[in-house]
Amino acid sequence: MTAKELGKIMGGRIMESYYDYAHVSNLVYEALDFELECIQVFPNMLPKVQEVLNGRKLEVCAVVAYPHGTFLPEQKAFEIKDAIAAGATQVEFVVHNINVRSGKWKQVREEFKTCRQAADGHVVKAILECEWLTDEMIQKVCEIAAEEKIDRVCTSIGVYTRPDENKNDVLIGVEPDDIRKIKAVVQDKVKIVAQGNVDSVEKCKELLEAGADYISSEYAADILRSWK
Repeated sequence: MTAKELGKIMGGRIMESYYDYAHVSNLVYEALDFELECIQVFPNMLPKVQEVLNGRKLEVCAVVAYPHGTFLPEQKAFEIKDAIAAGATQVEFVVHNINVRSGKWKQVREEFKTCRQAADGHVVKAILECEWLTDEMIQKVCEIAAEEKIDRVCTSIGVYTRPDENKNDVLIGVEPDDIRKIKAVVQDKVKIVAQGNVDSVEKCKELLEAGADYISSEYAADILRSWK
């Protein structure tokens, strides 16, 4: 795979609140230069994205109910519709993982169905938090995603931490095993986005080899510059 080919399945993202609008502009320019598959931004960044694009084509994904996902389905639906009206061509909602961890599958299904309908034909992605879910939970939520016609499942948001051996907080990242677990369930029915601290060429290659269909990373441009 060449860097250009990788760019076609890679998304750049701004998912932290300490960035300013100059960073948003830079993300758009990088996405255009590297021909990224999409960029992921907060809904309030959409007007700036449209201003910088100035009519140029780029898939723009708005995140919904970020970061924890503990919104009611109708709240997520409102956010989705509002983001699309503001120029988003894709939407990505954080799954209500309290419902997932509690085995409230009826509520999970209703959430997925509501978000799918609200998107009105646009690409819909569901963000799991694989690091907090058992294998059985991952299997069930992915089965529901496939049944409710969710387009893509994302592995995590990539902002949670856990202590290392020295009791320092380290970010939890997506692992190849997360991809394999999801792939075993969805096969080719739902595409898989490897997301959550993908910060190197080596990590990117591991995730693709495990079966990821897309990569999402804050370091997309750096990875593509170093790709061999």
